[in-house]
Amino acid sequence: NGDKVVVKICDWPDNSKNPFGEVIQVLGKPGDNNVEMQSIIAEFGFPLSFPKNVERDAEKISLIIPAEELKKRRDFRQTFTITIDPEDAKDFDDAVSLCKLTNGNWEVGIHIADVSHYVRTGSALDEEAYDRGTSIYLADRVVPMLPEVLSNNVCSLQANIDKLCFSAVFEMNDNAEILNEWFGKTVINSNHRFNYDEVQSTIVNKQGLFVDEILTLNMLASKLRAERYKNGSFEFETEEVRFKYDEKGKPVEVYIKQQKDSNKLIEDFMLLANRKVAELIGKKKNNIPPKPFVYRIHDKPLPEKLETFTKFVAKLGYKINNKNTKTLADSFNTLLTNIKGKGEENMINNLA
Repeated sequence: NGDKVVVKICDWPDNSKNPFGEVIQVLGKPGDNNVEMQSIIAEFGFPLSFPKNVERDAEKISLIIPAEELKKRRDFRQTFTITIDPEDAKDFDDAVSLCKLTNGNWEVGIHIADVSHYVRTGSALDEEAYDRGTSIYLADRVVPMLPEVLSNNVCSLQANIDKLCFSAVFEMNDNAEILNEWFGKTVINSNHRFNYDEVQSTIVNKQGLFVDEILTLNMLASKLRAERYKNGSFEFETEEVRFKYDEKGKPVEVYIKQQKDSNKLIEDFMLLANRKVAELIGKKKNNIPPKPFVYRIHDKPLPEKLETFTKFVAKLGYKINNKNTKTLADSFNTLLTNIKGKGEENMINNLA
């Protein structure tokens, strides 16, 4: 009595005022943080746990990589590799590697956990992941798409453990110009798990663990970014609110998450991998039509929305040139630079 529960409606006869139900899960006492979070998850129809057959499927997965699997993959275990994630991250699904080549160029690898090696088509794990579609991120927890043995263990690129990946590897010069590219299955062994603040401190103070490698990666990422902006990419800075919690999960502090160079470093290498994979699959080869593929793009802005925005910022003394995509991007980026630190910055950024 007095507990919050999840109920399934079993029957509602025509002559009855109330339905007949069955309690399928007891969440606990109202007001408790965990109970309330579970209530939110249940209210929106998200699953509270994994079915038993999915858990059994996950438990069967071996943590040991067979020697024959290693032979099929390009080996990056001796190459400098790191992960950079938020401080509170539980799963590390991407890593970057750096190697100085004998010809003086750089080899940068972008490594993504090879989940498909473990989740086989048609398996209970695969069906469950298909039904969920995505992991659900709440303020203080994640409802994962895959059981924890996969999301936080086998497919998490933890430091000093061999991990299977899918990788995009680029040879580039000091100007971050791409000279060669390679895509395929790899095995990595991350040297260190960094959070964004640690890497930011290294970039700013020019000292810290693996300082030379981090500064080189940042230098190359900065040049990729500059080239991206030159070619018409937008530089939006949106404010994201985050919370800090006490040990019982109660919010005790609100802060604005800032996009620093360490965040942008990872962002730029991930964008490079996305773009180059899209080119690899989407470009016509010998007049053979490309295969259907999922692209991560933004649609062009609606002309009427753009017109409204242009008139609005004009009243504040700013100009937007929307003659073509290039001039639009240039004037947007100039605008976003000019409003930095001003009272109207957040408002214009959000409208943009």
